[in-house]
Amino acid sequence: DDDDGAATGNGSLTAKVDGANFNSTLAVQATLSSGVLAFGGTGSDGQITIAIPNYTAPGTFNLGAGNMSTATYNITTAPYTGYVASMVSGSGSIVVTELSGGYVKGTFSFTGMATGGATKAITEGKFNIRLQ
Repeated sequence: DDDDGAATGNGSLTAKVDGANFNSTLAVQATLSSGVLAFGGTGSDGQITIAIPNYTAPGTFNLGAGNMSTATYNITTAPYTGYVASMVSGSGSIVVTELSGGYVKGTFSFTGMATGGATKAITEGKFNIRLQ
């Protein structure tokens, strides 16, 4: 895996979900609109989406209490469940290292919490996605 390589096509988003590989083989998308940087990827059984409001430049964006950014892991097969890190639950961070050449690139990790308190650990997240 060449982290310094140029993205091709729409790009990529990968991570580990509770230690299991997640690869957005079905779709990846990123937008920067009205100051909100949003990106995500969909794999065969799940989807990761991240939103950073008031985005102005690359940097570290924290998740959890008091922070406006959100990250979600949704299971897209039964039982459909969403695990969220937001200003009310979960924790983690997103690091945007670069936004240039029409692509947004960086890393992320978060612990998402479902209604009822179950959690999923999303680790080793990497993204390099073409802005739409």
